[in-house]
Amino acid sequence: MHFGAPWFLYALLLVPVLFFLFRAGRKRRRSLLDEFAEPRLARHLVRGVDESRRARKERIFLLAMTGVLFALAHPQYGEKQRQVRREGIDIVFALDTSLSMLAPDMVPSRLERARREMEGLLSRLDGDRVGIVSFAGGAVPTSPLTIDYGAVRMFLRGIDPWTVPTAGTAIAEAIRAATKMLVKGGTGSKAIILLTDGEDHEGDLSGAEEEARGEGIRVYTVGLGTAEGELIPLSAKEFKKDDTGEFVVSHRDDRTLQEIAAKTGGRHYVLADEPDALDRILDDLSGMTKREYDARLAVIREERFEWFLFPAAVLLIVESLLSPARRRRRERWSGRVE
Repeated sequence: MHFGAPWFLYALLLVPVLFFLFRAGRKRRRSLLDEFAEPRLARHLVRGVDESRRARKERIFLLAMTGVLFALAHPQYGEKQRQVRREGIDIVFALDTSLSMLAPDMVPSRLERARREMEGLLSRLDGDRVGIVSFAGGAVPTSPLTIDYGAVRMFLRGIDPWTVPTAGTAIAEAIRAATKMLVKGGTGSKAIILLTDGEDHEGDLSGAEEEARGEGIRVYTVGLGTAEGELIPLSAKEFKKDDTGEFVVSHRDDRTLQEIAAKTGGRHYVLADEPDALDRILDDLSGMTKREYDARLAVIREERFEWFLFPAAVLLIVESLLSPARRRRRERWSGRVE
């Protein structure tokens, strides 16, 4: 026999503890009664209570409690086979980690806001494989395609502006890295969600767009930051400056991101104006054809909690009906203690 929640079995240690507490309680009551009155008077005062019946009620309660704890532990006995199929689409997040993503024109920063939006989207996925590519002056695959969303969250929380040591915003390289990850993942519906401010992009962007479109991959772009722009903090009191010593103001570049989305069949969103942008992307992706990428026979253990829960319920009913009162017999108190 196996148990699906074996930690409940540790609570069985409470059963002998309660047994000795109940027993100590009975002894304590008898001791207090003996101190309070003479033996014959004491017997008269408790003539309506049968201690043996009280002990029987306690034992029945403990047996019922044991049955309930075994039921909570999810006992499993016997197995059956069931075919499990997984289907979905493949999605790669391409996340900009350049220094401009530290700009606080999105609270608390562009990068942190993007990370939170991605975590929110993960909570809505069911069966779709997800991967992450981080990029700045280069692109680094950060998380492979997987349905383990917990692992994806772990990788996501570890991303910071130093994940990619090369400065810059290599959007073209990020699209190529994400496309490569999706192509290696197999056939089926694929999409890239590009989260960036789009500023100062580098590389052959047209070539990267053609590669993605040739593989049937849609690129959805999410613009981060504001058009007005913001200074880039390097520390609590220091901001990024250019070669002339002037403060650098980072702006969102919508034109570039709109072109990427239009050429690959995706859509462009501005997160500052459309806070539900990623939800809208997911709604759009739900219309894509899902492919089956895993089909296998799974062994399912049969739940047998009722074997313990039903007897426990019967014992609780019996315990509630059992009275500690002794057999009915008229006894008359003479008022004297001999």
